[in-house]
Amino acid sequence: MAADDQMGWRQQFSLSSEIKPNLRVLPTRELNSETPAELLDQPVTPTDLLFVRNTGRMPAFSEAELANWTLTIDGCVERPQRWTIDELKAIGSRTVTAVLECAGNGRAYFPCNRLINLLDARAMALDRLLSRTPLAKPYQFARGFRPRWKKWPWFAGTVMWTDGAVGCIEWTGVPLAALLQRCGVKPSAVYTGHHSADLALHGGGPALSRGLPVAKALHSDTLVAWAMNGEDIPLVHGGPLRLVAPGYPGSAWQKWLGRIEIRDRVHDGRLKEEYRIDGEVIEEMPVNCVITRPANGFEIRAGQALGVGGYAWSGRSPVERVSVSADGGASWQDASLGEQLGRFAWRRFDVELTGLPPGPVEIMARAHDRDSAQPLQSRSRQGNPIGYCNNVARRTRGRVV
Repeated sequence: MAADDQMGWRQQFSLSSEIKPNLRVLPTRELNSETPAELLDQPVTPTDLLFVRNTGRMPAFSEAELANWTLTIDGCVERPQRWTIDELKAIGSRTVTAVLECAGNGRAYFPCNRLINLLDARAMALDRLLSRTPLAKPYQFARGFRPRWKKWPWFAGTVMWTDGAVGCIEWTGVPLAALLQRCGVKPSAVYTGHHSADLALHGGGPALSRGLPVAKALHSDTLVAWAMNGEDIPLVHGGPLRLVAPGYPGSAWQKWLGRIEIRDRVHDGRLKEEYRIDGEVIEEMPVNCVITRPANGFEIRAGQALGVGGYAWSGRSPVERVSVSADGGASWQDASLGEQLGRFAWRRFDVELTGLPPGPVEIMARAHDRDSAQPLQSRSRQGNPIGYCNNVARRTRGRVV
């Protein structure tokens, strides 16, 4: 399915500002918007609070293109097939509550990125000042000058996510396994390749094309989805069809999905080589958490108890424990855990801290799954130059007065 047109950055910015006014737009050449951590304090993230990630220019579709949208599955199959959305819905549907997380979530916490974070903040502040003049374009300065410093080799990556490139959504669609069964996957098949209509920033070729191991494609929770939180998937989140691959990074959840190619080798699509650590393709995401309360910059009175809460998740194995520290990791207190809405949903944690001494205080939260725990320091950049999967223990800072 080809796009009728590609949105310009200003058109994308206006769309994001209109439908997601509470998100923080990052100073990148493509549209990327982050959710403040304190707004993620719900078991299911409202659609208007879910982060936005693009690797290229968002496509725009005519009403006719949307009405006639189809999905094709071909490649290493006995019977290539094509379905309309209504035909997909007739096959059957399944709803899965699952965390969607960008592989770059937490990238801003690499020590090497402190300078670019400062430069970004100053550029955005100047943009806001310039935008008060009638002739200025929004974010013109930050987007114009940032490419000059984002290429400095000592930075890890370019999109400086903190905690908010994540959310937990109810996804509805048809299991991909049901479609593959109808196609008859050949024994030689090992991987899927996903194809969509968004273009790279230079306009030449796709913006992103990843895939899944066939075993993951056949998992009952892997969907071709048309709805999120009970409504049609909006364009900004990849509608009318996107892939849902719970536990895998968002790059594997192809948006604006029009074709799935079944391959006899690991898919080598656009940007696939970037999503690697130590040469291995990023698949299952590591254990992580977000502190949603108190918000960064909190202030409480001496002697007052401090409630700390948030959510934890893991693409590798179930979350089993979350521990919280207020003394730099010298001591830890286990939080109580809430019920989980599904294997790949996030899990609530809460704890009450008492006896905090007057002065500045830093709260750390560290989630544990069955096999591992969040590290206390950012992972090494060796073998990870773009800065993926930085699941360092999360922090929020405030003061006891």
